[in-house]
Amino acid sequence: MTYSELLAKVAAWLNRTDLTGVIPDFVELAEERINRHLRVRAMEIDLAVTPIVDNEITLAADVLDVKTLWVPGYEGSPLKPQSLETVLAGGTEGIPSMFAHKGGSVLRLNGYGDVQGVLYQRIPALATAGSTWLSNSASSVYLFGALSEAAIYIGGDPSTWEAKFQKALDEIHGNDKRYNGPLVARAR
Repeated sequence: MTYSELLAKVAAWLNRTDLTGVIPDFVELAEERINRHLRVRAMEIDLAVTPIVDNEITLAADVLDVKTLWVPGYEGSPLKPQSLETVLAGGTEGIPSMFAHKGGSVLRLNGYGDVQGVLYQRIPALATAGSTWLSNSASSVYLFGALSEAAIYIGGDPSTWEAKFQKALDEIHGNDKRYNGPLVARAR
């Protein structure tokens, strides 16, 4: 589903012609919520080997979260996420063993060298992207999220749309976990 198709669907489901100007706001609010709550394989990107400078690395602006980090050569020992206070108390020397979000897109580590890993990337806004992997595979999450926001705006009860939105998010998470790990052939 494209952005323009989503706008048309939201307008049709609302059956209101006076909300055309604010429907993009409903979509934007739904997208914010989707990006806050969804963390699935389709959002994963690799962090190439990155030098740690002054015990910090800066992530790209479109990175939402860290899935895992490790020091090259120590892939079996991922760095542990901690509070910033714990990482600062952990010192600044040696091979890092932990990291913390310092603010914005900066990560603080308790060591030096290089780090690499897997990150979660923000799903781009439909208004600029036109369509995304999510709008093509689970368009209902956008529709129900926008309808939930619309219900709040018009003073209605958003509970029906909110329940459908949460169910769509849960199904995406569930489908992602269903195939987690290697496939195993079994004898019949």
